[in-house]
Amino acid sequence: MSLIHLSLNLSEYGRHSGAWRHPAADVTAIPNLAAYVHAVQWAEKGFFDQAFLADSPVHAPGRTSVTGTRVDPLEMASRLMAVTDHIGVIATLSTSYNEPFDVARRAASVASLSGGRLGVNYVASTGAAIARNFNRSDQLPHDQRYARAHEFLEVVTRLWAGAPTVDAPGTPISHHGRFFDVEGVLDVQRPPLGRPVIIQAGSSPDGRDQAARWADAIYAGGSSLEAGQEYYADIKKRTADYGRDPESVKVMLGLAPFLAPTDEEGEQLKTLLDDFHAKGADTIGHLSGLLEIDLKAYDAEGPLPFDDLPEVKAASVSQAGLFARMAREGDLTISQTAYLSYVGGLANMQFVESGTAERVADTMQEWFEAGTCDGYSLVAPNIGHTIESFVTGVVPILQERGLARTSYESTSLAGHFGLSELDDRASAWAVA
Repeated sequence: MSLIHLSLNLSEYGRHSGAWRHPAADVTAIPNLAAYVHAVQWAEKGFFDQAFLADSPVHAPGRTSVTGTRVDPLEMASRLMAVTDHIGVIATLSTSYNEPFDVARRAASVASLSGGRLGVNYVASTGAAIARNFNRSDQLPHDQRYARAHEFLEVVTRLWAGAPTVDAPGTPISHHGRFFDVEGVLDVQRPPLGRPVIIQAGSSPDGRDQAARWADAIYAGGSSLEAGQEYYADIKKRTADYGRDPESVKVMLGLAPFLAPTDEEGEQLKTLLDDFHAKGADTIGHLSGLLEIDLKAYDAEGPLPFDDLPEVKAASVSQAGLFARMAREGDLTISQTAYLSYVGGLANMQFVESGTAERVADTMQEWFEAGTCDGYSLVAPNIGHTIESFVTGVVPILQERGLARTSYESTSLAGHFGLSELDDRASAWAVA
């Protein structure tokens, strides 16, 4: 029987936007390294494959440091792997606003120092505000962002493949493409197993295609079993179309569990967190920004104007697209969709389950066996409570059913995915 792979989406308070107001949240220490260490060490107790650090290099207007600041993911990954022994850590890096040689050098260094436990989540960053942080007046058009991301990945993987080893001095690359001109060889040791693990996420056609070409694991969001099945089947087909083994690519479905001793208390926890962040908020204005349309011009108690929605491109294709799909599938009004988009943050974009550990484990098994995923990315609504309750409650049930590992068999992230060696992906693709 196949095992369910497990990942933890890390944050200081939790991925529910009201988690920072919970009495258990500590907002006095920012950044709160202790909170990150606590969470990742608990994930390692549960034999998770990895912990994930998201990033977007832009400050949300009007937010204080309590909810509006971040720590560089690669720096945090280094700290977390210094206090753990087996679990991998994924750092998010932008292909739109980084240079390939610098990323290849930094990532190879951390991968080597950690014994092969680093993964890198590559993002084709969107949004004009981010662009202005990097000396640009606006973001690249959608197709150019993905073309740049593809070329970026080709360059970094070629640099890793040509890096020096104990037995060889390294092979310089000579790359002259649409976005990058790079000649040379890395001055750092070739990473364990050849390169860091490559992670991606994307729900748009271009995002899915990019992930199928390059990724070893893919983060997916899904609000229904049917949507999860469609995404999973499509990714596996695209992967096979590129001549890759579909089993070598792991699809990790976002899971937001509101765990409690009873199902009723689980629902109460979700309501509590929702209420922490909903009072007095301009929820429809928030959703208007995500979907790039003035929803206040429509009846708040009517459906989303699907025919009038522009191509989603501002904040996040995945985020906005998921909320639009949730509204269509759930027959939600504008006000209902706006409430979900605002109060829950990432926790309402995922497959959500509230209740006991048994209930959460049952649903995880059902969706896993129905062909929606190879594992789950735990989008913890409130981080400390969720990870402890999950490891002490859900993991033992999955272990009893033969669905979760009971020990680590590898010390590398690739090994956790069942990969003995990471291929030189760059040799397979030409620049799009």
